[in-house]
Amino acid sequence: MKKLPIKDLETEGLVRLIYPADLRAGVNETVKLWKQFTALPLSTKQGLPYSDGGTGVGYEYKSGVGKNADHKENFDVTTAGLTWLEQNAAQVEDTIALNFIQHATNLVGLMKPTVLEFARQTEEAFGLEGFAREVEESEPGFFVRFIHYFGDRQLGDETASAHIDQSGFTLHLYESAPGLQCMTYDGVWTDMPVSEGETVIINSTQMQLRSHGKLRALCHRVIATPETAQTGRFSAVCFVKLKNTPVYDKDRHGRLQEKPPGFNYAMSFAEFSELFKK
Repeated sequence: MKKLPIKDLETEGLVRLIYPADLRAGVNETVKLWKQFTALPLSTKQGLPYSDGGTGVGYEYKSGVGKNADHKENFDVTTAGLTWLEQNAAQVEDTIALNFIQHATNLVGLMKPTVLEFARQTEEAFGLEGFAREVEESEPGFFVRFIHYFGDRQLGDETASAHIDQSGFTLHLYESAPGLQCMTYDGVWTDMPVSEGETVIINSTQMQLRSHGKLRALCHRVIATPETAQTGRFSAVCFVKLKNTPVYDKDRHGRLQEKPPGFNYAMSFAEFSELFKK
């Protein structure tokens, strides 16, 4: 990988990178299987229910209503949860489900060189001692999430509410349509590029903590377009959760989707660090 404009993490909250061709091809094939999976009967999909028993993998159906409610279905995959996924996929006896899981898990290997090189350059640029090693050791928990946002929206609705992510950083893998936006540190909403040839990695909450507030978690959202308001949209991301860094304490501080957009941008490090589990 070429040297990244890594300093943009401090000024923009993201770094743009050329999309590796082998990773993009793997993502495209897996998304095709994800779309086939979403077309299965709900009873079949719910045969792979979300498991939070240390692996945090499986299928979730969310039919919430209201401004910050989730109206989507998603599937989470980690290599740590592969055994559970394969065993349960065999029980539902559906080849689409099993093929989807196998392809999704294989993406971790395809994205690993990109993730590790990003971590190495970030450690070097910002003096984050041990960061690259921590990212590498966190591989079993690389969280690949496939999302299907339902239609039945109004133009301009927030299909995904404005929020920051709980992980260390997020690699965006796929967007089926425009509408993904981020809030600049000046408070302006702007489009975030994810295409066949280009993608982004964005700062998340653990990164802001790990860097003592230098690399602020980037607020982002998805807006319904004329097309997606009617037909919905498909997305895929990888959340890289840092295994040795504290995580945001949702039980004490609530869902990040319910915080004011950009709430963390001007917070002192001392104030921000109080949001994490001790």
